[in-house]
Amino acid sequence: MRLFVVALYATFTSLSYAGIAVQSGWSGGDGVPGPVTNWIESFLGSENIQCFSDPGSLQLEYEPIKQNVDSTYLGPWSVYAIDIDNDADMDILSVSYYIDEVTWWENTEGLGTDWLEHTICSSFEGAISVYSEDMDGDGDFDVLAAGHIVDEIVLWENLDGSGLDWAVHIVASDYTSARTVYAADMDGDQDMDVIGACDIANDVSWWENVDGLGTEWQKHQIDSNYNTIRSVYAADVDGDGDFDVLGAGSSTSRIIWWENTYGSGLSWSEHMIDSNFVFANEVRASDMDNDGDIDVLGAAKGSAEISWWENTEGSGIDWLKHTICNDLSNAYTICADDLDGDGDIDVVAGGLDAYEIRWWERLSISEDIWVEHIVDDYVSAPASVNTADINGDGVIDIIGCAVNSGTLSWWDVFVYPSSGSLESSILDLQEHPEWFAVTWNGIEPAETDIAFQFRTSSEPENMGSWSDTLFSPCCISDIVSDGDSLFQYKAMLFSTSAYFTPALEDILISWDPSGIENEDFFTHLLHGVFPNPAVDSPVLLFTLAEPSLVFISVFDLSGRRIDLLINELEEGQHSVNLEVLSPGIYFVRMQAENFDDACKFIMIE
Repeated sequence: MRLFVVALYATFTSLSYAGIAVQSGWSGGDGVPGPVTNWIESFLGSENIQCFSDPGSLQLEYEPIKQNVDSTYLGPWSVYAIDIDNDADMDILSVSYYIDEVTWWENTEGLGTDWLEHTICSSFEGAISVYSEDMDGDGDFDVLAAGHIVDEIVLWENLDGSGLDWAVHIVASDYTSARTVYAADMDGDQDMDVIGACDIANDVSWWENVDGLGTEWQKHQIDSNYNTIRSVYAADVDGDGDFDVLGAGSSTSRIIWWENTYGSGLSWSEHMIDSNFVFANEVRASDMDNDGDIDVLGAAKGSAEISWWENTEGSGIDWLKHTICNDLSNAYTICADDLDGDGDIDVVAGGLDAYEIRWWERLSISEDIWVEHIVDDYVSAPASVNTADINGDGVIDIIGCAVNSGTLSWWDVFVYPSSGSLESSILDLQEHPEWFAVTWNGIEPAETDIAFQFRTSSEPENMGSWSDTLFSPCCISDIVSDGDSLFQYKAMLFSTSAYFTPALEDILISWDPSGIENEDFFTHLLHGVFPNPAVDSPVLLFTLAEPSLVFISVFDLSGRRIDLLINELEEGQHSVNLEVLSPGIYFVRMQAENFDDACKFIMIE
């Protein structure tokens, strides 16, 4: 589960008598020991922690959990998830190139932990590509596969929807070196047709589902000279309401699309997307920038590259390339989905020689910002990846197959460790403080906690021991040593649920810069509101020189008083949680004895 927070930028208006330091972002990364005079966006180091810049927060790092479906399925080259048996959970399909099988695994409990193997066909030579769709319109899912050695594309009809009884229908025979298969309504007649490609014969074609039942097929050629085509995909590239076809060519290093000119599938116009995508191996399509049109993404073996092309005008004529990654050795397979549920499309890919499956999280659509995550760094030649909710928890999972090890697996991506920590850079106050308070803001779902430890010193090479663990903001004058000019914190995130993480938004420390030589405060001090702007209940910080009756009033821009707090308080540092307010500009006024001061703060959505 991904939590989303709003970035907070701390600014204060009444700081003339107090020292305050804030850290509200960590996206600058680790490796900065300090001493530094401002934390800015960097820190010393972390464990099991991920940093987000937009919005700024710390969270526990994803720790994918691998579940094997089958570890003895020799030579799996393609994997797909669909509900084969109509029991409302996801099953898994695959084909074996080495033992010529087309197989599905029943998700018996619906949790992805127990699987029952069912063989659809055991003699489909060179089975290399598999896909599933309701090809006969009877409400259950049928299975399509391409045989690279048998030179066929075949449909297996799921006769009763149980996945246990199948009827065989030949879609294409003598289709030399059939490489890939897909399904879409190519002629707009409301039934599913088949798209296929063969790499040695250099052919791209589609087969019309003549009777809509998947029993009679008519071939229509799209391109007869597309060298070593490795992948096809169907999508409405030009936004005219019909399906076009995308292709990736290995030896030509091209990504192209064929326009379904009249929507009938009988006339095609070729358009180049990229002519130098070195040894292009797989192509997919999705709306990558949330602008309502179809963009294209691909994996290139030769350049170890994962890229997407922006359909800049929505017509499929002008394309802008965006490279996500260029170091995934033998980048072989790719897919796209909203893995983290934040409304934008993320990317998953496998590198055949890298032995890795990775995913890239889309952080910012406007700036094309991606964060790379390792799903698994030892998958023995991942030839195919896909996505689906395998365990029924409402979160998308990743599935993949490893050719060399004969393994089919799925990964529950958004699983969090029980704890993580981050050590700040050492902050040099450049003065000898008397410590006031430490406060922080964050989101703590049920079963999670945020805590801190602190330490101070006058020597950066000898910072000493950490304080006790603190689970709520407090005054730290009795926890660390007054007079020490160097300060460091350790942020700790805890979760007893694998599916929830706390999110730390910011931390503030405050001190009296006049130093420990002043044993008494000479005046009351209004330090300000933190954070400012604020999204939830902000905190007002102030110091009393002596016990006083304190009046705190909050006003909106019209001068209307929103809240009034009255309390008799002891001398020292104090904090008050202000009421949750609607977005707008406010003023807070503090009155105590002969003291009267005010400051401004802002509430945002």
